[in-house]
Amino acid sequence: MQKSMIKRLAATGVVLLGLGGTGAVIAQSPAITVQATSIKVSQSAVVKKFTKKFKDAKIESISLEKENGRYVYEIDGFTKSKEHSMKINASSGKVIRTESEKLDDHKKSLNLKKTISRSTATKIAQKRAKGAKATEWTLDREGNKSVWDITLKKGHKEYEVQVNALTKKVIKVEVDD
Repeated sequence: MQKSMIKRLAATGVVLLGLGGTGAVIAQSPAITVQATSIKVSQSAVVKKFTKKFKDAKIESISLEKENGRYVYEIDGFTKSKEHSMKINASSGKVIRTESEKLDDHKKSLNLKKTISRSTATKIAQKRAKGAKATEWTLDREGNKSVWDITLKKGHKEYEVQVNALTKKVIKVEVDD
């Protein structure tokens, strides 16, 4: 009975993490161990923190990846003369690092009001990688498109799914065994 409860919690947690939820439980085999991971800070809160620090900056990319055992947002942006980068702990909201340097070339910004959410992009990607759990997300520009790059894992397989962040269409799916 306890084993089935742990399995149900693990399955629920995987779904929550994949949907950008506030918590997840991950089951590992052969012995089932449960590890709590949380993404408590929303993407919009991170964007606000970035734009408060770097006034007039346009956002170029946003990523959410596991770093040193914790999820971290990284936002890159630019003004007319500088490039800016900020890393923020996805659980606490604490700024880990900021950097600014001279702008080398012309950049294009993301239109965050028109892009789909991380949660929506994850649902689309999971339809292409059945049963896989999303582990990393990047919203970036590729040419004239805003694109979500989502990494999903299922067992030893890793899926890279690209979703057009405006039209919701899957651009590409790659599978590594």
